[in-house]
Amino acid sequence: MKGDQSSITAENNALLRAHEAMRPESERICHDPYAVYFMPDRILSSADRTDQIEIAISDWETHFPGVCNSILARTRFIDDCLEEAINDGLQQLVILGAGYDTRAFRFRAIKEKTTVFELDHPTTQKRKLAIIQNHLDWNASSIRHIPIDFAKEELSEKLFSCGYDDRLKTLFIWEGITYYISASAVDRTLDFINHHTPSKSGIVFDYFPPTVADGTTRLPEAKALREGLKRIGEELLFGIKPDEIFAFMKKRGFQVVRNLSSRDYQQAYCKRRNVSDMFLFVQATVSR
Repeated sequence: MKGDQSSITAENNALLRAHEAMRPESERICHDPYAVYFMPDRILSSADRTDQIEIAISDWETHFPGVCNSILARTRFIDDCLEEAINDGLQQLVILGAGYDTRAFRFRAIKEKTTVFELDHPTTQKRKLAIIQNHLDWNASSIRHIPIDFAKEELSEKLFSCGYDDRLKTLFIWEGITYYISASAVDRTLDFINHHTPSKSGIVFDYFPPTVADGTTRLPEAKALREGLKRIGEELLFGIKPDEIFAFMKKRGFQVVRNLSSRDYQQAYCKRRNVSDMFLFVQATVSR
C-alpha cells in the first residue's frame, strides 16, 4: 500500500461483504450490513452499483477461484470467536490493521461492555472515519481509533497512550494481516500480546503456508493472488506451515484452541461453495 493511498484490499474486502449481504439470509456465510459504505469509490459513485458489484465478484472468482468464499468464511469464523469472547466476559477488543472492520457496530454487546481499539495506517483510517461520521451512529468513548505505521511505530506505545489496560481480558483480531508483515513483526506482536494481557485473553487470525508467500505454491489461485497483490503494492512476506502451528504458538506463549483448514471451514460455513486451500484460521489463548 502506498503511503498516500488507503488500502485497496480493505476496500475490496468491504465490497465482498457488501455483496454477501445482498444474498438471502439462508444463503449468507456472514452478514455485514455496513460494508456497503466502505466499498471502492468507483463502485459507490456508479449509477449501476449493483451491476458493478456483480461484475467485480465474477471477475475475482474467475481469476482467484475459492478466495472470495475463504475470505467470507474468515469473517464468519472471527465473528464466532468474538461472540464467544463477549459471552465469556470480554472487556477489551483490539483490532490490528482494522481496515473497514465494522464489528464495533455489528455487535451490540460491544457498545455496552467492551472498549474497542482499532489500529491501522493513517490514510485508511482517515477514510474510514470520514465514512463513519457521514453514515453511522457511533460512540467515540467506546471506540479508540489509533493511527499507526506498523513498520515504524511501536504497538505498545500506541496502545498504552490511548488507554489500553493490560489487566483486562482482551481479544486481539488480526484479520488478513500476518502474511503482509515480516517474521520479526509477527513475533513482536505475539510477544506484546503474551506479556500485556491477563491469562485466558486471546487472539484470532488467519495465515498462509510459507509456499504462498515465497511463490513456490502449486495452487493457481495463490499464484494469481500473489501477482495481483504485487501490482497494487501489497507483497506477501510470511507464512506458517499448518502442521507446525501448534508448536509455533506454544513457543510464543499461546495455546491453540482451534486451527481450521479449508476443509474445516468449508464444512462449517460454506458447504455448497468452493474455497481455497491457501487460507487457514487459528484461535489461541494466552497460556500462562
